Formats: sequence, C-alpha cells, structure tokens
Amino acid sequence: MSRLKSTARRLMPRALWESLASAKRWVRRLTGYPDTARVGKTDYDEYWDAKASTGMGQLSTFRRRRADVFARVLRPGARVLDLGVGDGAILRYLIEQRQIDGYGLDISPKAVEFCRAQGLNVDLADINQPIEQSIRGHFDAVIMSEIIEHIPEPETLLNGLRPHADQLIVSIPNTGFYQHRLRLLLGKFPLQWVVSPGEHLRFWTVADFRWWAREMGFRIVHEEAYEGTPGLRRIWPKLFGQAMVYVLEDSSAR
Repeated sequence: MSRLKSTARRLMPRALWESLASAKRWVRRLTGYPDTARVGKTDYDEYWDAKASTGMGQLSTFRRRRADVFARVLRPGARVLDLGVGDGAILRYLIEQRQIDGYGLDISPKAVEFCRAQGLNVDLADINQPIEQSIRGHFDAVIMSEIIEHIPEPETLLNGLRPHADQLIVSIPNTGFYQHRLRLLLGKFPLQWVVSPGEHLRFWTVADFRWWAREMGFRIVHEEAYEGTPGLRRIWPKLFGQAMVYVLEDSSAR
C-alpha cells in the first residue's frame, strides 16, 4: 500500500496530490478520530515530553496567526501575563514584536523549566486554584490562549482576574464552525481535541461566547477569527471561523 501511494504521488501533478490529500484529511476530520487519540486523563508533563521532540518552543503556522492577533491588540511596552504559557513561544514572540513586559504562569513543571531555560519570567501555578494567590501586581492585559475550554469553571478564573487587568485576551475554538456542524449531522460530536476527548470541558459558539461574556459583565472590544476558511472567516465568523480571539474589558470600569 505504501509503495502504491508513493508511486501515485510521484506520477500525479503536485497540485492534484495536495488537493486529494487535503480532501482526505477533511473527510477524516468529519468522520473519524485522530491517530493520536486515546481515552483517559491528559498528563501535561507527558504532553510536553512529546512536544519536545516535535518543535517545542517553535510557533506553528496555527499559533503564529494567533500570536499575530495578540500582537496587534497589545500596545508596545504593555505589562502582560500569559496564563497557561506552555512552552513560552507566544510570550517570547510578543516580547520580540511588541517589547512587552511579559510574565507567564503554567501548571506543568516541565513547561516552566523549559521557559526559564529560554530566559522567560515564568512561574508554576494551577489555574484551578484561586488565581489571586499567583498574581503579582496589575497587568495591562492577561492572555488566556486556548485554556478556558480546558477548565470546569472559567467563570471563577475570569472573575478572579477582573481586578488585576485592564483587558482579558481570550482565544478559544468556535464550536459553531461549519465542520463541527457537519460532524454533528453525521452523528459525531465536534472534534476539538488531539489526544483525549477529555481535553475540553467547555464549549462556545460565537453567539454563545457573546452572550456568556455579557452575562459575566464584560464587553467585547475586539473579536477576530484567526483560523478557519480563508476570506470567509472574516465575513461570517460564526460559521467559517474555526478559532476566535476576544478582547474583554470589565463593563463596570467605564
């Protein structure tokens, strides 16, 4: 089979091969599960061990687009907390691009150790515990990059951060993305995880998040689909935005 695949790839025009490969990935995403999938608890130290061999500390195209949105909404020199900093690649990028005063927190000792080895100011913290215990001073912005969908009570986290930051910058998947809707029509839940279906505990569409933020007492001052269908994600993010960035401010602060 692998020999047949290799021969077909060699004989086909590159554009045709890439189109067929893209179509295959699209169908598999609608009908199947990741090759990396397993059922069980997510171990973040184990995750970072695996990541170390595949580009830890490097920005993928996906994360680079997200980081570019963060960079656009942050003012140069801002004091910024990256909550759930991971391997620090986004924090380092923002320091380089916007000269921010950057500080990070993460639950994984291995991620924290890696970040510190890169010269980043990062400490260990569990965001499921009262966040006030881990925060030093006031921040212009707190970044929560793909983390609030992983915790059972993001409301507690955002309320705890409210007095400590002028803005909260949140990035999350959009469960209303058209591929997730199609997957539901085929009888399967939206696929927003890579290793374990237990990775995500909370889910929002664009409409859901707008309602949720308003009920929480925040106003959305910036909203952008950084991933999804090119072109269409900007025109109709509810349907064609795969992942969103929101900038929140406390409604009572005005």
